[in-house]
Amino acid sequence: MKNSSKIIVWMDLIIVFVPIYVFAESATDTVDARVGIQPALELVCSDVSFGVWRVPARTGGPTTITIDHAKGNIVATGNTNRIAHSTANASWLHQRGVCVLSGSTAANGAAIAVALSNSTAISFDAANSSTTGFSGLAAATKAAAGLQATLNSPNSVNLGSDGSVTFYVGGVLTVPGLIDSSNHGGYRASNPATVKVDDGV
Repeated sequence: MKNSSKIIVWMDLIIVFVPIYVFAESATDTVDARVGIQPALELVCSDVSFGVWRVPARTGGPTTITIDHAKGNIVATGNTNRIAHSTANASWLHQRGVCVLSGSTAANGAAIAVALSNSTAISFDAANSSTTGFSGLAAATKAAAGLQATLNSPNSVNLGSDGSVTFYVGGVLTVPGLIDSSNHGGYRASNPATVKVDDGV
């Protein structure tokens, strides 16, 4: 019987733990929020200007100056003796009021009602060039008694496809028959007229 021998080898397992360091990074920023709110319906109008007219010191009948709101034409009637529209300066020319309506949600082509209030027998105060916009024209020394205007506009306009429409304001100015040298100069309406639109929505 043979003797068998066994060789037993002991192996020591050495486990070495090496620490692993993890460095986390972070960053921050801010986010603002913005919003804009506009009127559902907005109307912006410029002033009506009857321009600058040469009117002599006089006694007699009144002069009527009319701006056609549809075409923009201006004409003087009544006492037109030595009356002339002054064009010496570009700022002295006449100009219809321009009204721009925007933001309507009514259908394309919808009829928009237009109404003016406080637009009749408008009186005037003497005003300098910074108020009237008439370059180089000083305020009248004394406001002319009876100088007054009535403004007008279309009763309705048709809305465009983008929810907006532009229309114009004209009017009739009455220059009194009695004018003296103290009345020459610039004027502005004592109180503005109000333009109101209604798109029915």
